[in-house]
Amino acid sequence: MRIRSWKLRLGLVVSTTLLGAGALAPIASAAPAAPAVQPAQVLAHHGSGSGNGSGPLGKIFGGSGSGSGTGGVKIGQGSVRVGDNVCAGRCNGTVNGTNGSGGGICAGLCNGSANGGDGTTGPVGGNGTDGGKGGVCAGVCHGSANGGNGGNGGAAPPGGDGGDGGRGGNGGICVGVGCESSGLGGRGGDGGDG
Repeated sequence: MRIRSWKLRLGLVVSTTLLGAGALAPIASAAPAAPAVQPAQVLAHHGSGSGNGSGPLGKIFGGSGSGSGTGGVKIGQGSVRVGDNVCAGRCNGTVNGTNGSGGGICAGLCNGSANGGDGTTGPVGGNGTDGGKGGVCAGVCHGSANGGNGGNGGAAPPGGDGGDGGRGGNGGICVGVGCESSGLGGRGGDGGDG
């Protein structure tokens, strides 16, 4: 079989990697916890030159940086999660963006996962914010990796105009079952009342 699509190749690489991690979840959760320093803490500490966990590794592995990934590595309930951005295994409804942020990466049972966050409604006379870009889904993906909807424009101030609605986020990458309802762009927000 010849693989021509770069999206399919990327999906196969991501799904193979993350599903392998998901398969190890029951084994890892049965192992006794070590009281010593955990690898996630070490990686978060060494993720940047300043040692505060704000570098790329710190964001993924739960450092104190300002990235959207929080919480470190979590294993349980049939899944492996890395922060708020990556999930492998039974991950239905997870790693979705919030307030216009992008969706994460999901591999396995991902129904309703890795969607971009919806934008927020603009203030009075202000524009709504854009929806987040859809993430990556590989596996069972019904309703996953969709872009977030744009936020609605703010209501008009007295004598003024309402704000514009935000743009819908672009759809992400979907490889697997249920992709006909996945990877779709978000809806643009409505203009403000006025």
